[in-house]
Amino acid sequence: MPKRYFIRAIKGIAYFFVLLILMLAIIYFITPAQERQVQSFTEFLQRSSLLKMALFLAVFGLIYPAMGYVTQKAPRSRPFSESDKEAVVKIFTNARFVLVNDDGATLTFRPANPIARITRVFEDAITVDYASNPLAVEGLRRDATRLSKAVERYLRETDENVTTV
Repeated sequence: MPKRYFIRAIKGIAYFFVLLILMLAIIYFITPAQERQVQSFTEFLQRSSLLKMALFLAVFGLIYPAMGYVTQKAPRSRPFSESDKEAVVKIFTNARFVLVNDDGATLTFRPANPIARITRVFEDAITVDYASNPLAVEGLRRDATRLSKAVERYLRETDENVTTV
């Protein structure tokens, strides 16, 4: 189980619940007053099976971190060099991520766009563990998979160039 699973689950539940309340508020307030069957937003919430929706979102929020976050492996045939690190940083920069930490074994990136960070409930870090072999890219599934494939392609191309020289 990933080390941040429970934090991500709690944040996910809170995020989905806030989205639910916002959607219900939009539905309530765009409905003309004469067509509403209730007098207040609170009464609307009480009548709208809020408990069932909240339970569904809680279960979904608990399951989401297991489905939404992955660790992708990128095999390599040689030690990770300083030029490889620069290339990985460039790959992430081109994907609109910024390097926030390099501890000598792991690179940590975050989206450059603050809106993207908010919509991901600040659980948006992508880490690249280059101390191990294969190289490990961990984070949100869609970002980690896409960026891991780009890093793997770079490593494969540079390995082919080294072996043909």
